[in-house]
Formats: sequence, C-alpha cells, structure tokens
Amino acid sequence: MNYRISLSTPFYTLLLLNLLLAGTVQAQFGGYAGSAVQLGFDAQSVALGDAVSAGYSTHNLKDSTDLEVQPYYNPALAASYTSNTHISLNVFQLGLDRHYQSLGARLALPPKAGLFIGLIRAGVQDIDTRSLSGYPLGMVSTSDIQLQSAFGIRLTERVHAGIGFKINRADYHTEMKASTSVGVDLGMLVKLRQNTHWAFVVQDLLAEHTWNSGDLYNQPQSRNRVEPLPLRLKTSLSTYALRMHMLAEFEIKRFSSEITTRELFLSDGASVQYVEELETRFTRASFLRLAASRSLHPLFRIHMGWNRHLGGISSNEWRTGFSLSMPFQPALKVDYGFSTSRHNLQSMHIFTLRYIL
Repeated sequence: MNYRISLSTPFYTLLLLNLLLAGTVQAQFGGYAGSAVQLGFDAQSVALGDAVSAGYSTHNLKDSTDLEVQPYYNPALAASYTSNTHISLNVFQLGLDRHYQSLGARLALPPKAGLFIGLIRAGVQDIDTRSLSGYPLGMVSTSDIQLQSAFGIRLTERVHAGIGFKINRADYHTEMKASTSVGVDLGMLVKLRQNTHWAFVVQDLLAEHTWNSGDLYNQPQSRNRVEPLPLRLKTSLSTYALRMHMLAEFEIKRFSSEITTRELFLSDGASVQYVEELETRFTRASFLRLAASRSLHPLFRIHMGWNRHLGGISSNEWRTGFSLSMPFQPALKVDYGFSTSRHNLQSMHIFTLRYIL
C-alpha cells in the first residue's frame, strides 16, 4: 500500500474539567500525537465501544464469561481483582498496512492491591514519501511503542484508586531522532451500589513528544517542537439491569496547537523587518459511548457498543463482539471484537486470548 506523507504539527492535547473549557472552540477531531496507541487494548473493550472505565459490575460468579476490564482504561481497576494472575494477548487486524498488537498481565498483590503491566506496539509500513514536486523519496515506516504499568489499591470496599505510568516511544523517520516521553494516569472507582460502579479517570498527564526535523530538511537552525499527547478526562458508569451489563461514558479532550504569526514592517521605506509571535490556540472534542453486554450461555457472552464524536459529521462507530470460554479449559477465554471506522478507513477486527493462572 502506498502513501504520501507530509510532516505537520499534530494537535497539542490537554484534557481538563468542563469548567476550564470555556472560551475554546469545538474541534474537528483528527490526528494528534500518540493517537497510534489509542485504538484500545483488547477485543472485549473495543466491542463495548471503549466505554469500560467503570469496569463490570459483578453479577453471576458462576458465569465463566463474566469479564474483567484491563487497567489500561482506568488504573484503579488493577485493585478490583486481588487473586490469580491474568494474561492477555491481543492482535488487531487493520487495513492500509497498519499493525497493532498488545500484551498485558495483571498480578494480584493481596490483600488489597493489584499491579498491571502492558505493552502496545503499533505502526504503519511501506509509506511512499514524496517531495513537494512529487518526486519519490523512498519508503519509510513508522513505529509507536507504549510500555505501561498501573497500581491500584482498595481504599475501602467501595472506593478504589490507582495510578499508572506510561513510557511512549515514537520513531517516524530514519533521519529524525526517535522521541521518548513519560505519561501519568490517575483513576478512581466508586461502588455506588452492589451492581453500580462510577469511575473518574485522567489519562496521559505530562506525556509529550519532542521533534526536530533539522537533519531531515538540512536546516541546522531548526528548533525543537514539543507536541504533548492527548490529556483525557473521562467519567463512566456501569450497572446491571434487565439481565445485562450496561455501560456509559463521556470523554472530553482539549487540544492546543502552536501557531506562528509573522508581521512585516518597512523601516524608512527600505529595510524590511519581521516580527514573529507564537500563539497557543485551544480546541476541544467530546465523545459519548454506550454499550451493553449479555450472557447467552455460561460459556458465551455477546457485546454491543456505540462510540460517537459529538459535533462531528459521520462520526458514529458501531462495535460488536463476543467472548467464549473453553469448556475443556475454563481458565482459557477467547474474545472477538469488530469496529466500523469513522475516519473512512477500513474496519478493524480484534482477537484476544486470555488465560487465568
């Protein structure tokens, strides 16, 4: 698959409280730094529209497909399971020469804590680069890697809290130095009732990429450009009703980008002077996610999800999938997820193998 690539400035994303968003304009949601590692983590969560930050409200312990959510979505979820070790291997089947895989392990730290370690590998291969005149410059590939950890603790039986750390590495061109940064996640989970959970999550605090394209364009005077990853604010609710797990989530992303303006001044009608000003402009994007999951058999569960960018055009994503527990080995589970695309890209299929030690 051939592409044309141009290096542009991704949006600088900060996610703050609604009260801090006054005075910004609504964004037309597009690309941003770190977006390559935000497709999700596993099949069951993607099938539920990623509306899973509040986890699942446990209902039937005899149901072997009663699922758990990876702390990738909320570090407080690492404390929800304080026994056994859960391992998951996830493969995303994508079009346009893209690849995306993830691996996660959740460890119990009795009596009240848990630890999660995850790895995401993403990228695009065989990108056809061109000059401004259209001449071929060769083929390149991109690579994004995110190593993450999350620690969760049960403050009380009803309140769980967690903190996560991420190491992000992005390598987009052989003549540009790869960028590495560290991000922080914060999360809280509150059990309002026995089968109703509420969660609040802030993700990717402090994470940013730093680029310098001076070597690529042979411009020694080029300065570093800092592009923070999206800082995301999420509130989520999950409950059990009508024999279904029902989930809802609202997320806000606030983007900022650096805009350089240049003004021309004429001095004495001869000399020319330029005055440059660097301005930071803010935009925002909001997302609504709804999902439901129901067990049709002690070994089989089906999922449905919906993800919408509020204010966007043709921005609905429909999700579906299922979870299957192996009758000969209940500790082994298989998940499948399917998602349509809101960016006119090919839909994606996700496969997950989970094993409980």
